[in-house]
Amino acid sequence: MSSVSSVTSSTSTTSSTSATASLDFDEFIQILAAELKYQNPDDPVSGTEYVSQLAQISSLSALSDISTSVTNSSAFSLIGKTVSYSSTSTSGSTVTGSGTVLSVTVSGSNTYVNVGGTTVNYTDIYQVGSDSTTTSST
Repeated sequence: MSSVSSVTSSTSTTSSTSATASLDFDEFIQILAAELKYQNPDDPVSGTEYVSQLAQISSLSALSDISTSVTNSSAFSLIGKTVSYSSTSTSGSTVTGSGTVLSVTVSGSNTYVNVGGTTVNYTDIYQVGSDSTTTSST
């Protein structure tokens, strides 16, 4: 996925994605070679099973990419809006707050929003609204 940049009134937003923990094609080929090397010659595995596994891995990878894209798109649509969030701090206490989303940062498979100077995980947002209107979000 390529880098996405967006500039708002006085806020610059940059998004980039990096390799995720998912199994890619090269890793699949390495595993396939190891399985072929060590398989039981009296009970060989069918080639169609390997093709089926590759298709499943490709489908899961594509679904993961789609999910990440939808999340990132939703996060970028929050720029300039007022949100409320609730998260757990490293000490275990609950931290709540609200403010205007200034920017979005994507790091690997995690999406973060800058809410009034505080970096918040996108999944910690529980309410979205403008000045006088508020709606719940997932």
